[in-house]
Amino acid sequence: MSKIISIGTAVPEHHTKQSVILEFMHAAYDNDVASRKLNALFTHSGISSRYSVIPDFDKSKGEHIFFNGTPSKATIKNRLTVFEEKAVPLAMEAILNCFEKIDATADTFNITHLITVSCTGISAPGIDSAIMKQLNLPDDIYHTSVNFIGCNAAFHALKIADMITKTDDKANVLVVCVELCTLHFQPKNDHDNLLSNTIFGDGAAAVIIRSDTYNNNNYPSLAINGFFSLLLNEGKNLMGWNVTPINFEMILDSKIPEFIGDKVENILKRASLKFNIFPETISKWAIHPGGKKIVDTIKKELQLNDEDMQYSYKVLEEYGNMSSPTILFVLNELMQADHNKNETIFALGFGPGLSIETALFSYA
Repeated sequence: MSKIISIGTAVPEHHTKQSVILEFMHAAYDNDVASRKLNALFTHSGISSRYSVIPDFDKSKGEHIFFNGTPSKATIKNRLTVFEEKAVPLAMEAILNCFEKIDATADTFNITHLITVSCTGISAPGIDSAIMKQLNLPDDIYHTSVNFIGCNAAFHALKIADMITKTDDKANVLVVCVELCTLHFQPKNDHDNLLSNTIFGDGAAAVIIRSDTYNNNNYPSLAINGFFSLLLNEGKNLMGWNVTPINFEMILDSKIPEFIGDKVENILKRASLKFNIFPETISKWAIHPGGKKIVDTIKKELQLNDEDMQYSYKVLEEYGNMSSPTILFVLNELMQADHNKNETIFALGFGPGLSIETALFSYA
């Protein structure tokens, strides 16, 4: 069995209240109909603030640095140039935070495998190569990337790390997720863009996974008990990415909460069967806060309460949806929460496909 022994998180320096972002949106859209829709979306978003690598969201048009008052003129090239400049430093902050929590450094910890995750930017060589250099990792280290999958990509990286540690009990796997969602802001007046502009923020998270047969030095840890995945083809048009000459454009259909709500009880039953548990024995919940309505719907359909969902709501309120790192922010909250040994955590995420990812953890 493998264990998560540390989770580090990081956000960019530009922290903006949701109410201030709304004023930015009103000015950027300059459309009464869009403004009415944005008012409703922001009011019910459950988000109080978000973070961005771009300083523009709390400035007036004449003060914009990146968008220069005309977001529609920022090309995909402009956006990916910023990604190359900002993604690795933010990822490094999360990595250093991850090591600090176990009183270690990259030099002393002997990382053997590196897995990087992102869907909001891409380059070759990628962020994995840059992180290897900055951490001074061996040039022959195992490294790979999980790219362009979406909000549930951290599950995929954790699955790879889990398989590695099961075949090599001396492995120390570093997983790094970094997303700069706000780079792709575009004032397009349709539901998908209005919703994306309401909920997404930037962030990074890093995780260290190792075998439970390895000397763990009594680090607080989460045992990885298993994964269950499900592809719901009937929902394939509800969520996705389009690469345009302007940006990476998010597809977010308004039917997503209802669609997931109709399926989630069966998902839980099938996952529980795979994990050989009874759903009623689950102690804690880590639901990807893709949006308040989704979290509310899952809570209702699974007959959970606010306490069960408290960490999902907390991360959503403080950061918004940061795509792939978000579930790791939730697990970080749970890792630090009061708990008893062997209590279980059921994690659930979703992404384009419509793909469902679940995992079962327990406090070790």
